[in-house]
Amino acid sequence: MISYLQFLVKSTNQHGVHSPFVYHYITKGLYGAKKDLSISNKTNQWLLQSIQYFNPNAVYFSDKSLLDHIKQTLIEKSVELTQADLILECYALENHTHILQTISEMNNSQLLLIALYSYPKYFIDELRKNPDITLVVDFYYGCLISKRTEQLKQNFFIRY
Repeated sequence: MISYLQFLVKSTNQHGVHSPFVYHYITKGLYGAKKDLSISNKTNQWLLQSIQYFNPNAVYFSDKSLLDHIKQTLIEKSVELTQADLILECYALENHTHILQTISEMNNSQLLLIALYSYPKYFIDELRKNPDITLVVDFYYGCLISKRTEQLKQNFFIRY
């Protein structure tokens, strides 16, 4: 509970965002999207809305249990990591190293969504400090990672 209050203090909504990519993602993909009332978990709702917004051609699921959480997206485009334009991970202490390995293998055009069913502040801080990552958008329930080299390094804390 304290970690969420600390997050709220430093977070913002779309008005505090100066990146057009992030602004459109937040306003059209999250705030402007219709929520699925059958999904009560914030992390799953965020995943579903993000997938619908990005409308990926190919998705890589490192954790097949995520398919159960977002089965209504009708994603049948699960591919290998190198072929995916959207990568979905679920953070757990035991796959910490695997997620860092995935990030190192990502290319410039791929996006990574990490589902957070608990908030590992030390892990998110580690991502922000990673020199290869240019964008971290922290929603408390999940985070979006990008390695686009044409983008300046940016970190956002977004209320969702």
